[in-house]
Amino acid sequence: MFQYAAGLALARRTGHPLRVDTTALRRYNRHQGYQLPEIFSGTFQQASEWELLKTLRLNLKKGTKGSLEIDPNWQMQRGTRLIRQNTHNFWPGFNTLSGPCYLAGYWQSAQYFANAAEEVRSAFTFRTPANAQNKAFSQSIQAANSVSIHIRRGDYVSNPKALKFHGICDWSYYDQAIEIMKERLDNPTFYIFSDDPVLAKSQYPDESQFKVIDINTGADSFRDMELMAQCKHHIIANSSFSWWGAWLGQHARQIVIAPKVWFAGSSEAVCDIYQPNWQRI
Repeated sequence: MFQYAAGLALARRTGHPLRVDTTALRRYNRHQGYQLPEIFSGTFQQASEWELLKTLRLNLKKGTKGSLEIDPNWQMQRGTRLIRQNTHNFWPGFNTLSGPCYLAGYWQSAQYFANAAEEVRSAFTFRTPANAQNKAFSQSIQAANSVSIHIRRGDYVSNPKALKFHGICDWSYYDQAIEIMKERLDNPTFYIFSDDPVLAKSQYPDESQFKVIDINTGADSFRDMELMAQCKHHIIANSSFSWWGAWLGQHARQIVIAPKVWFAGSSEAVCDIYQPNWQRI
């Protein structure tokens, strides 16, 4: 989502068409794979092999089932318009880019699409209506002084490499954030979204305060983000999933609490992923 948002902003500023390259996702089987066209209302036009070759001037090789894939051993040639992100923070040179180019990186800062924020919001409008269970939760969320809590586990716990780089928000982070919300809000209700709902329920068993959303799994997991965005306030994890749940939220006086360490394994202090009014603890 960050990559698309940055690309959309650049395309609108320069007047060039936006194309999405999913070459690297052909064998990506985590988190339901690539779902943007199925989930959101934006236009996610695929880059053709010819467009990739023309822009990158790469050597291509035969891939699975006869498709063409970028050769990982390619040598950059003169005229290549490859823009490779070299920082986790905002790179000011982005605003000087012109002409067709290929953005390589994660581009995780709203500063990259600040001038196209409303168009990004429109592109990330959810495409299909929610089912009855999600509609019922939606009504509950909108009626309450609702606070989303995202407890991200998954490969952050099971994959040693992911755990080392990303780190994980511990229970003390969530407990502190919950107390801050209780101090600042009247009668808040906490809606918990997690890829480990059983653990979440065991940690926060008081159903009068905490509602664990456990109805969205598999290909429907994105519905959690849709419900998050409807909450009035947010306690996010160091995860782009809940980042977008908070950013897509429209509540005028929303409070967002975020972990002060975003990438535990980064030697660079990461600061530009946060919105200016978000509280870091």
